[in-house]
Amino acid sequence: MPRKYKEKIEELLKFSGSKRTPQGFVNYTFIISIAMGFVAALFVREYALLMGVGVFVALFVLLHGFLILAVDRRTKFIEGILPDAMQLMAANIKSGFIPSRAMLLSARKEFGPLSDAIKRSGKEMMTGKSLQDSLGDIPKSIKSEVLETTIRLIIRGIRSGGQLVSLFEETATDMRRKESIRKEVKANILMYGIFIGFAGAVGAPVLYALSTFLVTTIGQMGIGTQMPEGLATGLPMIGLGGISISPDFLLLFSIAAILITTIFGGLIIGIIDSGKEKAGIKYIPLLTVLALVIFFAARMMIASIFGTMIPG
Repeated sequence: MPRKYKEKIEELLKFSGSKRTPQGFVNYTFIISIAMGFVAALFVREYALLMGVGVFVALFVLLHGFLILAVDRRTKFIEGILPDAMQLMAANIKSGFIPSRAMLLSARKEFGPLSDAIKRSGKEMMTGKSLQDSLGDIPKSIKSEVLETTIRLIIRGIRSGGQLVSLFEETATDMRRKESIRKEVKANILMYGIFIGFAGAVGAPVLYALSTFLVTTIGQMGIGTQMPEGLATGLPMIGLGGISISPDFLLLFSIAAILITTIFGGLIIGIIDSGKEKAGIKYIPLLTVLALVIFFAARMMIASIFGTMIPG
């Protein structure tokens, strides 16, 4: 593996809480992707190589996206319980515990990865490390801009002579207020995400199914149609000599277009939902499967209703 790629995978695995090695993750991803690419190539008579390579690349990238999504899910969990942890530390300090003891008592099991970071920071503080340095070590094992900014502001407030209890309580209150505003904004723009999801997973597949049926029908009708010579001479731009596009190509093109639509639709929904493209990775598999099911179901339905129009 390239050095930078290996370092990036190692960093993502660390922040996701996984115990896998970079080599193990890449080997697993490669084997699954190439197996699914081979299976997909078996279902296409023409352009099998193109289909296999496309599925391999798409799945390989998607599995990396799931790793990024695991990091993001862990980050959201930590940011969600961070105000509670800070409120608990403030309460423990109010009860008369020294900061190091207060942090150790605040490392509740339900806080998950944040509990381990707080416990490690409290132990370092008890061994003689300063309060600022111990707090600064908390974000090192957690990828969260909110956590880093919060700890940095608390450290700055401590150095400026602020009360530790007040810093914890006011920061927790501000974080809860910010989360409340974010949820309100998310509710207001929910309809945009629903519209994009409907257009990518329902509207586009139905239109592609209808388009492939029309092109196939016109092509087969044109093969058996002979235009009068005089009419053909008078209208040189019009002809029904058949359409030289194979049904397999149309099917492959439609599937590729649907995949592109659902991928970018999922990323756009992620931006609308949380302001980050990577948050939309979790929507891509659902949109893709739903769109492909609707596409093939629409093809079968259209063929059964209008199938008599195709010369036989």
